[in-house]
Amino acid sequence: MGMTVEPAQALEDRRTELAQLSAVPRVQRKRARIDRMVPFDTEQGRQRLAELLRTAVERVPYYRAFAGAGFADFPVMGKTELRAHFADLISRDPTGEIGNGRFFLNQTSGSTGQPVRSLTTTSTGGMANAALHERLNRQLGFPESGTVLNLGLLYPDTPLFEAVPLPRPYVKCNLRGFDPTSPSVVADYEAVVGRFPVDKITGSSSRVIALARYCAERGIRLRPHGVVASYEHMPDSGRQVVESTFGCRVTMLYMTSETGYSAWECPERRMHFQDDFVLPEFLNEEAGVSDIALSSLTSTPMPILRYVTGDRAGPVVSCGCGLPGTAVESLLGRAKTGFVGLAGEIYAPWALLAALSAAGLPDFQLVQEEAGWLDLVVPSAGPRPAEVLTDLNTRLRAAFQPREGFQLRVRAAGGFVLTDTGKRNPIVQRLALPAGPERSGYV
Repeated sequence: MGMTVEPAQALEDRRTELAQLSAVPRVQRKRARIDRMVPFDTEQGRQRLAELLRTAVERVPYYRAFAGAGFADFPVMGKTELRAHFADLISRDPTGEIGNGRFFLNQTSGSTGQPVRSLTTTSTGGMANAALHERLNRQLGFPESGTVLNLGLLYPDTPLFEAVPLPRPYVKCNLRGFDPTSPSVVADYEAVVGRFPVDKITGSSSRVIALARYCAERGIRLRPHGVVASYEHMPDSGRQVVESTFGCRVTMLYMTSETGYSAWECPERRMHFQDDFVLPEFLNEEAGVSDIALSSLTSTPMPILRYVTGDRAGPVVSCGCGLPGTAVESLLGRAKTGFVGLAGEIYAPWALLAALSAAGLPDFQLVQEEAGWLDLVVPSAGPRPAEVLTDLNTRLRAAFQPREGFQLRVRAAGGFVLTDTGKRNPIVQRLALPAGPERSGYV
């Protein structure tokens, strides 16, 4: 992905290209359409839901048996069902043909097993994501145009600099996650980080934290208007590193490959779902924790109703911040990521994640390959975790009964487990979780 010209020249070339693209009538028409879709519109959301249900029962083989049914009567769908019924979920005309349009496949990272695919079009999923992207831009007060440092999950052939005219004109600088052992990555960071002003920083939580540590260690001063992080949970300690280094607030964005942009944080750090584009449900509530199910209201080429995302949320709350949409106290992370104790019992992970964050580890991963043991992975240049482990293991031994529970140990520094797309989940569970309820309150 590296550069073939000087970074200053490459950036200037993309700015020139961006000005030319922004003047194209087709791009201007799309921008006008995006602008019309940006305001939160509850009535438009109801109309989108009605159209989605009508399309589902009239044109989608999987849903034809539900004609006349209410929304809550439609089946809940998980990744297994989506994979098994992919062809029967595609909208078709009476002759069995797929409608006209430019279709493209979305694919998940496969972080919880086999990747899942879904189908959408540029006029539905693409425009909806662009409209919600612009809604977020406006709520966070980003400049009308500028430069964004993007540390998302990139395709292998993604260029270092990229002109992106929609939803508003920005030049993207696409960086991979910092890896001191990769000469090409090191060269890219040395060539661009701190060499020009940055208006926005976006990307996966772990890569954003790594960028903040890179800048702090080298005395590089970046002052973006805001940071938008996604893909992975960001521990509070990591958030503090990012916010103190860049001098601005982190906003966590929740999105899925199957349903697109779905929710983001308000200043109170509550997650607000964008109900006029994505209808949320909170299922199987237990002790204030629920499974998240989403229905994308613009997914008529391939309606995906009541899709269980595999993520869990805290309780629905009333938030006085002024941001619309259904609000939850917090997103807690992936389901089925509990820890297996020595005797085969299963423990919820939230308390331990909070304890590691409170102990000042800004960037870490927990990997379990053996019952009763958790491997703690930290960056090779990060703080030494020995004192943290000694303290936490003492507390864990006091909390568990004999021959139950688990202990922590350090895995080789920097040995993070990544998905094929480069996503790093905070918990990697290699063991099959036993049946039965999770225990909690152990730290």
